[in-house]
Amino acid sequence: MTKINAEFPDEFTNSIKNAIIQVIDEASKSALSDQYPTYMTKSQAAQYLNIALNTLDQWIATTNIPYVKFGKIYRFNRNELDKFMTSTK
Repeated sequence: MTKINAEFPDEFTNSIKNAIIQVIDEASKSALSDQYPTYMTKSQAAQYLNIALNTLDQWIATTNIPYVKFGKIYRFNRNELDKFMTSTK
């Protein structure tokens, strides 16, 4: 069996890497959107964020976590939660 070694320009390999990363990112977002609705209850939001409900309550009281409250009902936008988590350090 003959081996062929080929080298490609960095621009080409970086383009392929970026395309693969984009496909994986889109697939994971699609999978999550199938599992979680755009607007979630407190329980769904805690599960989506993989935190305890008590932790979510603490975050509501002490951070700028995005939510909307109608009387006693809380709703969390999945996209806003994603932005919040990526901006939190």
